[in-house]
Amino acid sequence: MRTGTGQLRAGLARRDITQPLGTPAGLSLTERVTEVWDSLTATVAVLEQGGARVVIAALDLVGVLEASHHAIRSGAAIAAGTPEESVIVVASHTHSAPYLSAELQELLRPHGLQIMDDAYADDVVAKVASAAAEAADRTVPVTVQVGRGRVERVASNRRPRLPDGRVVHRYGRPPAWMRALSEGLIDPDVTTIRLQAQNGATVAIIASYACHPTAAGGDNHGHVSADFVGHGRRRIEAAAGGPCLFLQGCAGNVGTGKWVGRGGRADTAIMGRRFARGALKALRDSIEIAPDVLAMATCRVALELEPMPKIRLERAFELAVHAGDASGIVAAGDALVVARRVDELRQAQVSAFLIGGVALVVLPGEVFLEHGLSIGARSPYRATLVAAYQDNTLQYIPTASAFADGEYEVTGGWRYIQPGQGERLADQAVSLLARLAPAGQ
Repeated sequence: MRTGTGQLRAGLARRDITQPLGTPAGLSLTERVTEVWDSLTATVAVLEQGGARVVIAALDLVGVLEASHHAIRSGAAIAAGTPEESVIVVASHTHSAPYLSAELQELLRPHGLQIMDDAYADDVVAKVASAAAEAADRTVPVTVQVGRGRVERVASNRRPRLPDGRVVHRYGRPPAWMRALSEGLIDPDVTTIRLQAQNGATVAIIASYACHPTAAGGDNHGHVSADFVGHGRRRIEAAAGGPCLFLQGCAGNVGTGKWVGRGGRADTAIMGRRFARGALKALRDSIEIAPDVLAMATCRVALELEPMPKIRLERAFELAVHAGDASGIVAAGDALVVARRVDELRQAQVSAFLIGGVALVVLPGEVFLEHGLSIGARSPYRATLVAAYQDNTLQYIPTASAFADGEYEVTGGWRYIQPGQGERLADQAVSLLARLAPAGQ
Protein backbone atom coordinates (compact mmCIF):
# COMPACT_ATOMS: atom_id res chain seq x y z
CA MET A 1 0.00 0.00 0.00
CA ARG A 2 1.17 3.53 -0.82
CA THR A 3 -0.06 6.52 1.22
CA GLY A 4 0.54 10.22 0.88
CA THR A 5 -0.20 13.05 3.28
CA GLY A 6 -0.24 16.82 2.95
CA GLN A 7 -1.75 18.91 0.15
CA LEU A 8 -3.75 16.97 -2.45
CA ARG A 9 -2.97 18.02 -6.02
CA ALA A 10 -4.66 17.07 -9.28
CA GLY A 11 -4.25 17.58 -12.99
CA LEU A 12 -6.10 16.39 -16.09
CA ALA A 13 -5.39 16.09 -19.80
CA ARG A 14 -7.28 14.68 -22.77
CA ARG A 15 -6.48 13.27 -26.19
CA ASP A 16 -8.66 12.49 -29.20
CA ILE A 17 -8.53 8.75 -29.98
CA THR A 18 -11.21 8.64 -32.67
CA GLN A 19 -10.40 5.74 -34.96
CA PRO A 20 -9.80 6.46 -38.66
CA LEU A 21 -12.29 5.60 -41.36
CA GLY A 22 -11.67 2.19 -42.87
CA THR A 23 -10.32 0.59 -39.68
CA PRO A 24 -12.05 -2.42 -38.03
CA ALA A 25 -15.38 -1.49 -36.45
CA GLY A 26 -16.04 -2.64 -32.89
CA LEU A 27 -16.11 -6.40 -32.41
CA SER A 28 -16.75 -7.03 -36.08
CA LEU A 29 -14.28 -8.82 -38.32
CA THR A 30 -16.19 -7.74 -41.43
CA GLU A 31 -17.43 -4.20 -40.79
CA ARG A 32 -15.20 -1.17 -41.31
CA VAL A 33 -15.66 2.33 -39.96
CA THR A 34 -17.64 4.36 -42.47
CA GLU A 35 -18.89 7.27 -40.34
CA VAL A 36 -17.92 9.12 -37.16
CA TRP A 37 -20.95 10.29 -35.18
CA ASP A 38 -18.89 11.86 -32.41
CA SER A 39 -15.32 11.76 -31.16
CA LEU A 40 -13.71 9.17 -28.91
CA THR A 41 -11.42 10.43 -26.16
CA ALA A 42 -8.80 9.35 -23.66
CA THR A 43 -9.12 11.40 -20.47
CA VAL A 44 -6.32 11.08 -17.90
CA ALA A 45 -6.32 12.42 -14.35
CA VAL A 46 -3.30 12.49 -12.04
CA LEU A 47 -3.74 12.83 -8.29
CA GLU A 48 -0.78 13.23 -5.98
CA GLN A 49 -0.08 13.83 -2.34
CA GLY A 50 3.28 13.56 -0.66
CA GLY A 51 5.03 10.56 -2.21
CA ALA A 52 1.86 8.99 -3.63
CA ARG A 53 0.72 9.51 -7.22
CA VAL A 54 -2.32 7.92 -8.89
CA VAL A 55 -3.11 7.91 -12.61
CA ILE A 56 -6.67 7.27 -13.84
CA ALA A 57 -7.08 6.84 -17.60
CA ALA A 58 -10.61 6.53 -18.98
CA LEU A 59 -10.95 5.52 -22.64
CA ASP A 60 -13.92 5.55 -25.01
CA LEU A 61 -13.37 1.96 -26.12
CA VAL A 62 -15.48 -1.20 -26.02
CA GLY A 63 -12.70 -3.03 -24.24
CA VAL A 64 -8.95 -3.33 -23.65
CA LEU A 65 -7.56 -6.82 -23.01
CA GLU A 66 -4.45 -7.96 -21.17
CA ALA A 67 -1.51 -7.35 -23.54
CA SER A 68 -2.95 -4.09 -24.86
CA HIS A 69 -4.01 -3.06 -21.37
CA HIS A 70 -0.50 -3.69 -20.04
CA ALA A 71 1.03 -1.63 -22.85
CA ILE A 72 -1.20 1.35 -22.10
CA ARG A 73 -0.69 1.14 -18.32
CA SER A 74 3.05 0.76 -18.66
CA GLY A 75 3.33 3.73 -20.99
CA ALA A 76 1.25 5.92 -18.68
CA ALA A 77 3.24 4.84 -15.62
CA ILE A 78 6.56 5.73 -17.24
CA ALA A 79 5.22 9.06 -18.51
CA ALA A 80 3.79 10.04 -15.12
CA GLY A 81 6.76 8.73 -13.13
CA THR A 82 4.78 6.34 -10.96
CA PRO A 83 4.65 2.53 -10.50
CA GLU A 84 2.37 0.64 -12.87
CA GLU A 85 0.27 -0.60 -9.93
CA SER A 86 -0.70 3.04 -9.32
CA VAL A 87 -2.21 3.35 -12.81
CA ILE A 88 -5.69 2.23 -13.75
CA VAL A 89 -6.91 2.09 -17.34
CA VAL A 90 -10.63 1.57 -17.85
CA ALA A 91 -12.95 1.47 -20.86
CA SER A 92 -16.35 3.13 -21.06
CA HIS A 93 -17.50 0.01 -22.96
CA THR A 94 -19.27 1.95 -25.69
CA HIS A 95 -20.21 -0.65 -28.30
CA SER A 96 -19.45 1.80 -31.10
CA ALA A 97 -15.68 1.93 -30.58
CA PRO A 98 -12.56 -0.25 -31.06
CA TYR A 99 -11.74 -3.46 -29.20
CA LEU A 100 -8.03 -3.64 -28.36
CA SER A 101 -6.57 -7.11 -27.93
CA ALA A 102 -3.06 -7.55 -29.27
CA GLU A 103 -3.07 -11.29 -28.48
CA LEU A 104 -6.34 -11.94 -30.29
CA GLN A 105 -5.01 -9.98 -33.26
CA GLU A 106 -1.96 -12.23 -33.36
CA LEU A 107 -4.27 -15.27 -33.58
CA LEU A 108 -6.18 -13.66 -36.43
CA ARG A 109 -3.21 -12.39 -38.41
CA PRO A 110 -2.33 -15.67 -40.21
CA HIS A 111 -5.93 -15.83 -41.45
CA GLY A 112 -5.89 -12.30 -42.88
CA LEU A 113 -8.41 -11.09 -40.27
CA GLN A 114 -8.39 -7.92 -38.16
CA ILE A 115 -10.05 -7.11 -34.83
CA MET A 116 -7.96 -3.97 -34.43
CA ASP A 117 -5.66 -1.75 -36.45
CA ASP A 118 -2.07 -2.05 -35.18
CA ALA A 119 -1.18 1.56 -35.95
CA TYR A 120 -4.28 2.80 -34.16
CA ALA A 121 -3.51 0.66 -31.09
CA ASP A 122 0.03 2.05 -30.95
CA ASP A 123 -1.38 5.56 -31.26
CA VAL A 124 -3.66 4.99 -28.26
CA VAL A 125 -0.67 3.89 -26.17
CA ALA A 126 1.28 7.00 -27.18
CA LYS A 127 -1.62 9.40 -26.62
CA VAL A 128 -2.47 8.06 -23.16
CA ALA A 129 1.20 8.36 -22.17
CA SER A 130 1.31 11.90 -23.52
CA ALA A 131 -1.83 12.84 -21.61
CA ALA A 132 -0.47 11.26 -18.41
CA ALA A 133 2.73 13.30 -18.67
CA GLU A 134 0.77 16.51 -19.30
CA ALA A 135 -1.63 15.86 -16.42
CA ALA A 136 1.29 15.18 -14.07
CA ASP A 137 2.92 18.46 -15.10
CA ARG A 138 -0.32 20.40 -14.55
CA THR A 139 -1.25 19.36 -11.02
CA VAL A 140 -2.48 22.10 -8.70
CA PRO A 141 -3.77 22.05 -5.10
CA VAL A 142 -7.42 20.95 -4.97
CA THR A 143 -10.35 20.43 -2.65
CA VAL A 144 -12.73 17.48 -3.01
CA GLN A 145 -16.52 17.46 -3.28
CA VAL A 146 -18.70 14.38 -3.69
CA GLY A 147 -22.35 14.06 -4.71
CA ARG A 148 -25.02 11.71 -6.05
CA GLY A 149 -27.81 12.43 -8.53
CA ARG A 150 -30.66 10.38 -9.98
CA VAL A 151 -30.51 9.46 -13.69
CA GLU A 152 -33.93 8.82 -15.24
CA ARG A 153 -34.66 6.50 -18.18
CA VAL A 154 -31.18 5.45 -19.24
CA ALA A 155 -30.34 2.21 -17.44
CA SER A 156 -32.37 -1.00 -17.30
CA ASN A 157 -31.48 -4.52 -16.29
CA ARG A 158 -30.45 -6.67 -19.26
CA ARG A 159 -31.86 -9.82 -17.65
CA PRO A 160 -35.56 -9.17 -16.98
CA ARG A 161 -37.73 -12.07 -15.83
CA LEU A 162 -40.85 -13.11 -17.72
CA PRO A 163 -44.15 -13.93 -15.95
CA ASP A 164 -43.37 -17.65 -16.33
CA GLY A 165 -40.09 -17.18 -14.39
CA ARG A 166 -37.69 -17.39 -17.33
CA VAL A 167 -34.94 -14.81 -17.72
CA VAL A 168 -34.35 -13.22 -21.13
CA HIS A 169 -31.44 -11.18 -22.46
CA ARG A 170 -32.55 -7.61 -23.24
CA TYR A 171 -29.77 -6.45 -25.52
CA GLY A 172 -28.94 -2.91 -26.64
CA ARG A 173 -31.76 -2.30 -29.10
CA PRO A 174 -34.44 -4.94 -28.41
CA PRO A 175 -37.97 -5.35 -29.83
CA ALA A 176 -40.92 -3.53 -28.31
CA TRP A 177 -42.10 -6.46 -26.17
CA MET A 178 -38.73 -6.57 -24.40
CA ARG A 179 -38.76 -2.80 -23.88
CA ALA A 180 -42.16 -3.18 -22.20
CA LEU A 181 -40.72 -5.45 -19.49
CA SER A 182 -39.88 -3.93 -16.12
CA GLU A 183 -36.78 -1.79 -15.60
CA GLY A 184 -35.40 -4.33 -13.12
CA LEU A 185 -32.50 -3.89 -10.73
CA ILE A 186 -30.27 -0.91 -11.52
CA ASP A 187 -28.29 1.68 -9.60
CA PRO A 188 -30.17 4.82 -10.66
CA ASP A 189 -27.58 7.26 -9.35
CA VAL A 190 -24.47 8.80 -10.86
CA THR A 191 -21.76 9.60 -8.32
CA THR A 192 -19.51 12.59 -8.93
CA ILE A 193 -16.22 13.78 -7.48
CA ARG A 194 -15.31 17.38 -8.19
CA LEU A 195 -11.65 18.37 -7.80
CA GLN A 196 -11.57 22.14 -7.42
CA ALA A 197 -8.61 24.51 -7.51
CA GLN A 198 -8.08 27.18 -4.87
CA ASN A 199 -9.30 29.87 -7.29
CA GLY A 200 -12.61 28.04 -7.67
CA ALA A 201 -11.88 26.55 -11.11
CA THR A 202 -12.89 22.95 -11.70
CA VAL A 203 -9.77 20.90 -12.39
CA ALA A 204 -11.66 17.66 -12.99
CA ILE A 205 -15.01 15.98 -12.50
CA ILE A 206 -15.06 12.20 -12.07
CA ALA A 207 -18.49 10.73 -12.85
CA SER A 208 -19.34 7.07 -12.32
CA TYR A 209 -22.53 5.38 -13.57
CA ALA A 210 -23.41 1.77 -14.36
CA CYS A 211 -24.95 1.19 -17.79
CA HIS A 212 -23.83 -0.41 -21.07
CA PRO A 213 -23.44 2.42 -23.64
CA THR A 214 -25.44 0.71 -26.39
CA ALA A 215 -27.95 3.41 -27.35
CA ALA A 216 -26.03 3.97 -30.61
CA GLY A 217 -26.51 0.31 -31.53
CA GLY A 218 -25.34 -2.83 -29.82
CA ASP A 219 -24.67 -4.87 -32.96
CA ASN A 220 -21.90 -4.61 -35.53
CA HIS A 221 -22.07 -1.38 -37.47
CA GLY A 222 -19.84 1.09 -39.26
CA HIS A 223 -20.42 4.20 -37.16
CA VAL A 224 -18.23 5.40 -34.29
CA SER A 225 -19.67 6.99 -31.16
CA ALA A 226 -18.90 7.47 -27.48
CA ASP A 227 -22.66 6.88 -27.06
CA PHE A 228 -24.61 8.58 -24.27
CA VAL A 229 -21.35 8.89 -22.31
CA GLY A 230 -19.86 11.32 -24.84
CA HIS A 231 -23.02 13.39 -25.21
CA GLY A 232 -23.49 13.56 -21.44
CA ARG A 233 -19.86 14.40 -20.79
CA ARG A 234 -19.94 17.36 -23.15
CA ARG A 235 -23.08 18.74 -21.48
CA ILE A 236 -21.57 18.31 -18.01
CA GLU A 237 -18.41 20.10 -19.07
CA ALA A 238 -20.29 23.00 -20.66
CA ALA A 239 -22.47 23.52 -17.60
CA ALA A 240 -19.89 22.84 -14.87
CA GLY A 241 -16.96 24.61 -16.48
CA GLY A 242 -14.44 21.77 -16.21
CA PRO A 243 -13.41 18.49 -17.86
CA CYS A 244 -15.25 15.27 -16.98
CA LEU A 245 -13.70 11.81 -16.69
CA PHE A 246 -16.24 8.96 -16.95
CA LEU A 247 -15.86 5.67 -15.07
CA GLN A 248 -18.13 2.83 -16.16
CA GLY A 249 -19.68 1.04 -13.20
CA CYS A 250 -20.56 -2.63 -12.74
CA ALA A 251 -22.72 -2.77 -15.84
CA GLY A 252 -22.34 -6.40 -16.89
CA ASN A 253 -26.10 -6.91 -16.61
CA VAL A 254 -27.30 -3.32 -17.11
CA GLY A 255 -27.92 -1.58 -20.43
CA THR A 256 -29.99 0.92 -22.38
CA GLY A 257 -32.41 -1.68 -23.79
CA LYS A 258 -35.66 -0.55 -22.17
CA TRP A 259 -35.37 3.12 -23.07
CA VAL A 260 -34.23 3.15 -26.72
CA GLY A 261 -36.69 3.73 -29.53
CA ARG A 262 -36.07 6.80 -31.66
CA GLY A 263 -33.02 5.49 -33.50
CA GLY A 264 -29.41 5.18 -32.42
CA ARG A 265 -28.21 8.71 -33.11
CA ALA A 266 -31.22 10.32 -31.46
CA ASP A 267 -31.16 7.94 -28.50
CA THR A 268 -27.52 8.69 -27.70
CA ALA A 269 -28.29 12.40 -27.53
CA ILE A 270 -31.47 11.94 -25.48
CA MET A 271 -29.82 9.60 -22.99
CA GLY A 272 -26.77 11.83 -22.85
CA ARG A 273 -29.00 14.73 -21.74
CA ARG A 274 -30.63 12.53 -19.09
CA PHE A 275 -27.27 11.34 -17.80
CA ALA A 276 -25.92 14.89 -17.69
CA ARG A 277 -29.02 16.07 -15.81
CA GLY A 278 -28.35 13.55 -13.04
CA ALA A 279 -24.64 14.36 -12.90
CA LEU A 280 -25.26 18.12 -12.70
CA LYS A 281 -27.70 17.55 -9.85
CA ALA A 282 -24.99 15.53 -8.08
CA LEU A 283 -22.56 18.41 -8.54
CA ARG A 284 -25.07 20.96 -7.22
CA ASP A 285 -25.76 18.83 -4.14
CA SER A 286 -22.11 17.98 -3.47
CA ILE A 287 -20.58 18.10 -0.02
CA GLU A 288 -16.93 18.91 0.65
CA ILE A 289 -14.62 16.13 1.85
CA ALA A 290 -11.35 16.90 3.60
CA PRO A 291 -8.58 15.86 1.15
CA ASP A 292 -6.36 14.74 4.02
CA VAL A 293 -5.10 11.46 2.57
CA LEU A 294 -4.41 9.78 -0.75
CA ALA A 295 -3.94 6.04 -0.40
CA MET A 296 -3.92 3.11 -2.80
CA ALA A 297 -3.77 -0.65 -2.55
CA THR A 298 -3.91 -3.45 -5.11
CA CYS A 299 -4.11 -7.21 -4.99
CA ARG A 300 -4.43 -10.19 -7.30
CA VAL A 301 -7.31 -12.60 -6.77
CA ALA A 302 -6.83 -16.12 -8.17
CA LEU A 303 -10.27 -16.86 -9.61
CA GLU A 304 -11.46 -20.36 -10.41
CA LEU A 305 -12.27 -20.70 -14.10
CA GLU A 306 -14.26 -23.30 -15.98
CA PRO A 307 -12.14 -26.00 -17.67
CA MET A 308 -10.55 -24.49 -20.79
CA PRO A 309 -8.92 -27.28 -22.82
CA LYS A 310 -6.60 -25.69 -25.36
CA ILE A 311 -7.00 -28.44 -27.96
CA ARG A 312 -10.79 -28.12 -28.01
CA LEU A 313 -10.64 -24.32 -28.19
CA GLU A 314 -8.05 -24.40 -30.97
CA ARG A 315 -10.35 -26.70 -32.93
CA ALA A 316 -13.35 -24.44 -32.27
CA PHE A 317 -11.34 -21.45 -33.46
CA GLU A 318 -10.28 -23.26 -36.65
CA LEU A 319 -13.86 -24.35 -37.40
CA ALA A 320 -15.17 -20.83 -36.87
CA VAL A 321 -12.51 -19.43 -39.22
CA HIS A 322 -13.35 -22.06 -41.85
CA ALA A 323 -17.06 -21.24 -41.57
CA GLY A 324 -16.50 -17.49 -41.65
CA ASP A 325 -18.41 -17.15 -38.38
CA ALA A 326 -17.17 -13.75 -37.15
CA SER A 327 -18.72 -13.85 -33.69
CA GLY A 328 -17.60 -17.46 -33.22
CA ILE A 329 -14.07 -16.53 -34.24
CA VAL A 330 -13.87 -13.73 -31.68
CA ALA A 331 -15.46 -15.79 -28.90
CA ALA A 332 -13.24 -18.81 -29.47
CA GLY A 333 -10.18 -16.61 -29.98
CA ASP A 334 -10.69 -14.67 -26.76
CA ALA A 335 -11.14 -17.93 -24.83
CA LEU A 336 -8.08 -19.45 -26.47
CA VAL A 337 -5.94 -16.49 -25.39
CA VAL A 338 -6.99 -17.14 -21.79
CA ALA A 339 -6.54 -20.91 -22.08
CA ARG A 340 -2.95 -20.56 -23.27
CA ARG A 341 -2.03 -18.41 -20.24
CA VAL A 342 -4.70 -19.57 -17.81
CA ASP A 343 -2.55 -19.73 -14.67
CA GLU A 344 -1.47 -16.13 -15.20
CA LEU A 345 -4.65 -14.56 -16.57
CA ARG A 346 -6.97 -15.95 -13.93
CA GLN A 347 -5.15 -13.66 -11.48
CA ALA A 348 -7.62 -10.78 -11.45
CA GLN A 349 -6.36 -7.38 -10.33
CA VAL A 350 -8.44 -5.37 -7.88
CA SER A 351 -7.45 -1.76 -7.15
CA ALA A 352 -8.70 0.52 -4.40
CA PHE A 353 -8.01 4.21 -3.81
CA LEU A 354 -8.91 6.59 -1.01
CA ILE A 355 -9.17 10.32 -1.66
CA GLY A 356 -9.96 11.90 1.69
CA GLY A 357 -13.14 10.10 2.73
CA VAL A 358 -14.05 9.01 -0.81
CA ALA A 359 -13.13 5.52 -1.96
CA LEU A 360 -12.75 4.22 -5.51
CA VAL A 361 -12.67 0.50 -6.31
CA VAL A 362 -11.71 -0.69 -9.78
CA LEU A 363 -12.52 -4.24 -10.92
CA PRO A 364 -11.65 -6.24 -14.03
CA GLY A 365 -14.12 -7.57 -16.58
CA GLU A 366 -17.83 -7.04 -17.07
CA VAL A 367 -18.91 -7.27 -13.46
CA PHE A 368 -22.59 -7.69 -12.58
CA LEU A 369 -24.25 -4.78 -10.81
CA GLU A 370 -24.96 -6.74 -7.63
CA HIS A 371 -21.23 -7.04 -6.91
CA GLY A 372 -20.76 -3.27 -7.11
CA LEU A 373 -23.77 -2.67 -4.86
CA SER A 374 -22.41 -5.19 -2.36
CA ILE A 375 -19.02 -3.48 -2.22
CA GLY A 376 -20.60 -0.07 -1.80
CA ALA A 377 -22.91 -1.28 0.98
CA ARG A 378 -20.01 -2.81 2.93
CA SER A 379 -17.52 0.03 2.40
CA PRO A 380 -16.51 1.90 5.58
CA TYR A 381 -16.31 5.23 3.74
CA ARG A 382 -18.83 8.01 3.25
CA ALA A 383 -18.89 7.55 -0.51
CA THR A 384 -17.59 4.66 -2.61
CA LEU A 385 -17.39 4.54 -6.40
CA VAL A 386 -17.11 1.05 -7.89
CA ALA A 387 -15.88 0.95 -11.48
CA ALA A 388 -15.26 -2.04 -13.73
CA TYR A 389 -13.84 -2.71 -17.22
CA GLN A 390 -10.20 -2.53 -16.17
CA ASP A 391 -8.67 -5.22 -18.42
CA ASN A 392 -11.61 -7.06 -19.95
CA THR A 393 -9.74 -10.35 -20.43
CA LEU A 394 -11.97 -12.29 -18.01
CA GLN A 395 -15.14 -10.92 -19.62
CA TYR A 396 -18.47 -11.49 -17.76
CA ILE A 397 -18.42 -11.88 -13.99
CA PRO A 398 -22.00 -12.82 -13.01
CA THR A 399 -23.49 -13.46 -9.60
CA ALA A 400 -23.63 -17.07 -8.42
CA SER A 401 -27.44 -17.02 -8.60
CA ALA A 402 -27.41 -15.95 -12.26
CA PHE A 403 -25.95 -19.26 -13.40
CA ALA A 404 -29.23 -21.14 -12.90
CA ASP A 405 -31.04 -18.63 -15.13
CA GLY A 406 -28.63 -19.03 -18.05
CA GLU A 407 -28.92 -16.53 -20.91
CA TYR A 408 -26.28 -14.56 -22.77
CA GLU A 409 -24.04 -13.29 -19.98
CA VAL A 410 -23.75 -16.83 -18.61
CA THR A 411 -23.94 -19.02 -21.73
CA GLY A 412 -23.05 -16.68 -24.58
CA GLY A 413 -19.38 -17.62 -24.85
CA TRP A 414 -17.66 -14.81 -22.94
CA ARG A 415 -18.00 -16.16 -19.41
CA TYR A 416 -15.06 -18.10 -17.99
CA ILE A 417 -15.40 -17.91 -14.20
CA GLN A 418 -17.10 -20.51 -12.04
CA PRO A 419 -20.08 -19.69 -9.77
CA GLY A 420 -19.16 -17.77 -6.64
CA GLN A 421 -16.03 -16.14 -8.04
CA GLY A 422 -17.71 -12.76 -8.51
CA GLU A 423 -18.61 -12.79 -4.84
CA ARG A 424 -15.02 -13.68 -4.03
CA LEU A 425 -13.82 -10.73 -6.07
CA ALA A 426 -16.20 -8.41 -4.20
CA ASP A 427 -15.03 -9.75 -0.83
CA GLN A 428 -11.43 -9.01 -1.73
CA ALA A 429 -12.37 -5.49 -2.78
CA VAL A 430 -13.98 -4.88 0.61
CA SER A 431 -10.83 -6.20 2.32
CA LEU A 432 -8.72 -3.80 0.27
CA LEU A 433 -10.91 -0.89 1.34
CA ALA A 434 -10.33 -1.80 4.99
CA ARG A 435 -6.56 -1.70 4.38
CA LEU A 436 -6.81 1.88 3.13
CA ALA A 437 -8.09 3.30 6.41
CA PRO A 438 -5.61 5.82 7.85
CA ALA A 439 -4.01 4.97 11.18
CA GLY A 440 -6.38 5.54 14.04
CA GLN A 441 -9.55 5.49 11.93
